[in-house]
Parts: sequence; structure tokens; C-alpha cells
Amino acid sequence: MAGQPPIAPYDPRDHPPHLRATDAEREHVAGLVRNAVGDGRIQLDELDDRLGAAYSAKTHGDLSVVIDDIVPRIPHPVPPPWPAAVVPAQGTSDRLILPAFLLCLLFGMFGAHRFYTRNTKSAITMLVLTLIAIGAPVTLVWHLVDLVMLGIGRFRDGDGGQLRRWT
Repeated sequence: MAGQPPIAPYDPRDHPPHLRATDAEREHVAGLVRNAVGDGRIQLDELDDRLGAAYSAKTHGDLSVVIDDIVPRIPHPVPPPWPAAVVPAQGTSDRLILPAFLLCLLFGMFGAHRFYTRNTKSAITMLVLTLIAIGAPVTLVWHLVDLVMLGIGRFRDGDGGQLRRWT
């Protein structure tokens, strides 16, 4: 299936030795023994003994004994570590400039950019002043100043951290 990691080939040494093996696992080990004969790792006289041991094996430990000296152990790849979370530096906001800038550009008179940056009190003040007709010129100037401050990277969030990253 797409999106799923490939299934690693069966190796009895990767399983608890006391657990019982399946017929498919015994057949896989028998195939490894046959390949070892073809590669010249074991002689033909050993083939019957090892195949008999593989087919009569009951546990993963029994199967491990059959291939321990003929099949090299393949180490499993170590998955890469998870990327570290981006932690803003002291005095830096976790909010981005671009969304705040766009909110200020489109809905600045209503204080949308200030809601985004957690400047709630001043955002509510801008909203109320805009809804009162006489306060609209004040919020117009206020939002233009905020737009400039965002553009030059000097705007601060509600916690006092400076917005530094655009994206």
C-alpha cells in the first residue's frame, strides 16, 4: 500500500526465541538455506540437515540456530530523530508577522491583527472606536501606524514579545 513503510524481511533473530514460528517463517528460513548453498556458504551435505532442522523447528529460537552462521545479521536502520520544535527566543513572539500584516491590511480598523497577536484590550478598544463613528478617524491612523510597525518588524504581541518571523 502507498504511504506504508516497506516490511522488513523475516529474521528469526528479531523475535523472542521462545515464541512459536509459522509455516511461512519456516519456509522463509528454508529459502535462506537454499540460497546459502547457491552462494557457496554451505556444502550440499549440510543442506539436508539444515532443511530438516528448518522444517521441524517449532520456535524462532530453533530457526535462529539454522541460519546463525550462514546469514549475516543486518542491522535495522535507525529512524531519524524528530525535528526539534521551534522555540522562540526570550523576548520573541511565537506569532508570525505575515498573518498579522494581512489582518491589519484587510481588517485593521477593527483590530483583527491585535486579536491575532493577543493584544486583546487594545483590539477591543479599536473595535469599539471604529463602531462609534467619531472614533473611526482615530482607529484609521492607529491601524496605519500598526501596519508600518508590522512592516518594519517592530510590532509586539500581548506578552511583550517582538514579532520577528514572517513565515
